Amino acid sequence: MENTKLIAKKRNLEGSSNARRLRKTGALPAVIFGADKEPVSVEINAHDFEQILHHSASESILIEIEVEGEGNTRVLVKDVQHHPVSTDLLHVDLMRVTAGKAINVEIQLELVGEAEGVKTGGSVDHVMHSISVECLPKDLVEKIEIDISEMEIGDALCVSDLGLGAKFKALVDETAIVATIAAPRAEEEDDEVADASAEPEVITEKKEDED
Repeated sequence: MENTKLIAKKRNLEGSSNARRLRKTGALPAVIFGADKEPVSVEINAHDFEQILHHSASESILIEIEVEGEGNTRVLVKDVQHHPVSTDLLHVDLMRVTAGKAINVEIQLELVGEAEGVKTGGSVDHVMHSISVECLPKDLVEKIEIDISEMEIGDALCVSDLGLGAKFKALVDETAIVATIAAPRAEEEDDEVADASAEPEVITEKKEDED
């Protein structure tokens, strides 16, 4: 993954009111933590950070950041807070990473290829869009591509079928479903009709009208 560099200025004032003032000036409040060091409150350029996210497949990315008075350090974007309505950036947590030390990250899962089952009328049900894994910083990727071209109608792809290899250790149940190929809807409806017609008819006695 290509590194992108940001400049971070230390900030002494905290709290929601100060954070709002920062955002009005185009700055984004952030915290840098990890690597057995004290957390540092900083501010970064909101537009620059937004552009980094815009050009990335996910928010789990590595960034080279220059911290005022500390020099350069490599961080993982750990958590990004957005406004619930406007989706504007509110705050970001950045975790220091150390070469050779594994990190826990969320990686996007992208399905590629046209499944055989889709060619015959089926549809893809993409159940799991990202996966939690453990890996070294140098092995981090923005997304994992999964070839589904050989999947037939009724097939299910599980975590254990992904073939993550030695670089990635899945942190989720290996039997969890990633994707399935569903049958054509018309075929499903025909099956439902057939099942309904197979049910025994319930005959009720007609109640005689009272005089």
